[in-house]
Amino acid sequence: MKAIDIFRKHKGEMVRLWTDSVFDTYPFETTGFLRTKDDPFGNPVAHMTKEAAGALYDAVTGEAVEVAHTRKAMDRFIKLRSVQTFSPSQSMAVFSLMKPILREHVMPELVAQGDLAAYLETESRIDSLMLLAFDMYVENREILAESRITEIRNQHAQLARWAQQLESGNVPSGNDR
Repeated sequence: MKAIDIFRKHKGEMVRLWTDSVFDTYPFETTGFLRTKDDPFGNPVAHMTKEAAGALYDAVTGEAVEVAHTRKAMDRFIKLRSVQTFSPSQSMAVFSLMKPILREHVMPELVAQGDLAAYLETESRIDSLMLLAFDMYVENREILAESRITEIRNQHAQLARWAQQLESGNVPSGNDR
């Protein structure tokens, strides 16, 4: 059996286990909700995580290695992780959670047929995907920071206008509105 066939055989289980591992990074009160509510609108975190899990697994196993496709599939998941309260390392560490899962469930089969190289390539792809994810995470954090700076500037400008109106005595009374 070819290595890709072994990876395909284990895909459903690997995606489920990785998704569960990602859910475990959330506070205890949240994990039950993430696991039980399947509505993409009522539970977007779980939906985005499951969507990213399938794309990640395909990319890691060499099934789909086109960077643009993988980047698109992971984009929403990374955006989500970048606005949550996790530290950058906690946000990106979820990608390395795939390694022990693959070591336990897929590596023994590959080693048994003498194809350790295929497994090692998979771990290298995980590392590459983690770097891609980190770049995406940083881009999203920069956009978020710029948005916050713009908001602060707008608030400052509004306060400055109000202060000028107060100073000049041109403040409309509450009845003039």
